[in-house]
Amino acid sequence: MGMMSMLGKMAMGMVVAKVTKSMMGGGSSGGGIGDMLGGLLGGSKNDASSASQGGGIGDLLSSLTGSKSDSSDNGLGGLLASALAGEEVETTTPTQEEQAKILLKAMINAAKADGQIDKDEQAKIVEHIGEVSQEELEFVKSEMSAPLDIEGVIESAKGIEGEVYLSSLMTINLDSKEEALYLDKLAKGLGISEESADAFHEKLGVPKLYS
Repeated sequence: MGMMSMLGKMAMGMVVAKVTKSMMGGGSSGGGIGDMLGGLLGGSKNDASSASQGGGIGDLLSSLTGSKSDSSDNGLGGLLASALAGEEVETTTPTQEEQAKILLKAMINAAKADGQIDKDEQAKIVEHIGEVSQEELEFVKSEMSAPLDIEGVIESAKGIEGEVYLSSLMTINLDSKEEALYLDKLAKGLGISEESADAFHEKLGVPKLYS
């Protein structure tokens, strides 16, 4: 499958797990999966499946962080948008595959911000991954069971800071002090300004950290 395609499936699985967890806890996760993915892909917030990449991840990253991940080309932002839209990403470079692995690590770490990923959450995440190689599956399982490592995420994020923050934000409900502190530390470690971080939050329809 490749890390980039698995990243899209993994992200969907983690969003599903997040929304389910929030609903079971009596909380709200905004407009749900459709709204979140619609905002990310730049389309109708109630119909992520028909969302256009234009105005989505690539443009957001470019305008807020100076990233060259343009949604109109094969940059990381555009590839991530395609993966989130459920498209099979077939053409990636070794560098992009390594970046996808970093984003997977970032998402999994963020999910641990308020504690470990429980077995039900792990099952929902793995369910959405689909058919992957044994090596890819072991990587995901190993990361889910490993201790929280925000320093490792920050250290590995050089050049893709915006993507790492966005991927992390997707997997957090932001309904606990621990999650807010995690995102604050992550943003500061990645060199993302408070204004830019809040713009990411606004795009995803989640509470802002700083305003």
